[in-house]
Amino acid sequence: MRRVDMEKAREVLRLHYETGLSQREIAQSVNISLGSVSGILSKAREAEIVYPLTMSNKELGSVLYPSMNKDGKQKPVEPDLQYIHQEMQKKGMTLTLLWEEYKTAHPDGLMLTQFCDRYRKFRKQNDVYLRKIYKAGERMHVDWAGLTMKYMDDTGVEQPAYIFVAVLPASSYMYVEPFRNMEECSWIDAHVHTFEYFEGVPIIATPDNPKVAITYADFHDPVSNRSYAEMASHYGVAIVPTRVKKPKDKAPAEKAVQIAERRIISKLRNRQYHDFGELWSDVRDELEVVNRAPFKKLPGSRWSVFMETEKSELMSLPTSRYELADWKQAKAGMDYHVQYDDHYYSVSYLYAGKQLLIRATSNAIEVFFDHERVASHVRSYNRSTRYVTLPEHMPSNHRAMVDWTPERFESWAEKYGSNTLDYIRFLMQRREHPEQAYKTCAGILRMGTSVTNTGMEVICRAAKEKNIFTYKYFSLLFKKMMPDLERRQPDPIMHENLRGSSYYGGDGNV
Repeated sequence: MRRVDMEKAREVLRLHYETGLSQREIAQSVNISLGSVSGILSKAREAEIVYPLTMSNKELGSVLYPSMNKDGKQKPVEPDLQYIHQEMQKKGMTLTLLWEEYKTAHPDGLMLTQFCDRYRKFRKQNDVYLRKIYKAGERMHVDWAGLTMKYMDDTGVEQPAYIFVAVLPASSYMYVEPFRNMEECSWIDAHVHTFEYFEGVPIIATPDNPKVAITYADFHDPVSNRSYAEMASHYGVAIVPTRVKKPKDKAPAEKAVQIAERRIISKLRNRQYHDFGELWSDVRDELEVVNRAPFKKLPGSRWSVFMETEKSELMSLPTSRYELADWKQAKAGMDYHVQYDDHYYSVSYLYAGKQLLIRATSNAIEVFFDHERVASHVRSYNRSTRYVTLPEHMPSNHRAMVDWTPERFESWAEKYGSNTLDYIRFLMQRREHPEQAYKTCAGILRMGTSVTNTGMEVICRAAKEKNIFTYKYFSLLFKKMMPDLERRQPDPIMHENLRGSSYYGGDGNV
């Protein structure tokens, strides 16, 4: 049978199974001989080919037109090396598994050694390898493993554990640690713990381009996020991410992840962990086994090579451990305070109304303007006292105006009544310093001049019941309630030069 192009052979099978055309009509449609159509269909029936086709053109050709040896025997069906190469990119895939699948489909096919030899030759012909020689202490590759582990939380619910992997490619020395999540705080902590495990810092850290590390994954100029860059600056390490869609850039990390998945994660897969600490401990134990296991083809182990060649080349750890910081843009209010986590921290009154940058750690709040620190506070977690104010941040007139005192505002409020007095005291007690409430109190008390004392008492009682302590919301409440209250009439003005109503009465006395 004359060999037909595989695309035409596919079309023959499609027309036969999908349209029900006769062989003669199919031959005319595909523009091949009737005998070729008959031969293709006959071979397909013999091979028990099922439509729609799942095999590649190469596999289809080996079935329809099998090669013969010199002795006339049919040659083994060649494996689809392109498909094998694609499958080998998947996690957990091995050549042995792919060979077993191949032998199931083709019992007379190649043996394992021949199968693997074909694939190695295929890679050499189709891949361009860049073999790198890594210098000791120069570089560290980091990544998350694709496989996860499981543990039970405090409520008895199974939770995933994500595995961080770091490797020094010069010695293949590894660090592996489980985390409850893959958020930024875990990513930063993983690096800190890695440096401490290595007892030193490499010159370069090479991550992939995860969002927790890279803000903008540009091919030529990726941008690290602020916290990650700050951590790197603290330890003196340079962040050099891999190029986008260039897996060969992170070959050491891929290999380390593969080792972690096969020799740690898979090894512990059947163990039940009732708390995260137990899981963490087992992973650390298995890490030590991996690092101290002898190499198969080289003398020594990861640990011995690291100790002999790389540890001394690492940079020293800084005297203090890095503390993760959260950065946030904030605008200083007219009361010269910035907000973070439902607390208000003072800055100099000169920065009121300006855009500032807050750096928050678990212990401190720092405020920056134009890259210069302008305020620093101990972080407050007290929910009853939300304002943290330093006296030196207040304007001099706040401190100098002796007539603006709590007593003065209380005396002013008392003229309206007890409800207004209670409300003004409530406003000043809500602030760290009474001075912070002076403008609010003055504005509210001035509003009282447009309603009667009774009306002001009603509004102040309602404002306190509703827990309103800002001028803005008091003003909204005031406007809402004012139509139902009696307005204050202005007092008549008496003066000797003012003419009375009799002047305009027309009684003739001028």
